[in-house]
Amino acid sequence: MATIATTLAGTSRAIHRAIRATDPARAASLTQLRDTGWELTQLTAELTDLVALLADYTGRHTDQPERVRRADGGPAGEDLAHASRHLTSLRRSLDIAHTEARDYYTALSHLNPAQLPP
Repeated sequence: MATIATTLAGTSRAIHRAIRATDPARAASLTQLRDTGWELTQLTAELTDLVALLADYTGRHTDQPERVRRADGGPAGEDLAHASRHLTSLRRSLDIAHTEARDYYTALSHLNPAQLPP
């Protein structure tokens, strides 16, 4: 999991830098939009898989709540249940995001730049 967290941190920073470095005054080409749509489709799929993995790991703690305590020393069962529900909600949201990203990519895949007359 440490490798995943480190990779996510680096990826998040790289995406943040790329967004900040983009000049909003310059329109992206159709090819750039399509390529970005494809990568967004891949990213949302991988994030969905990550959430499934986190749900599995969290579920293992939920199965043995006596092995985990809250920071104040209290039982962790309720907090683990909340975390599991949030992961379920996140998974649904990512499934929707993945579908929308795929549909965006598909819509752009049917387009070509127009040939303007000389």
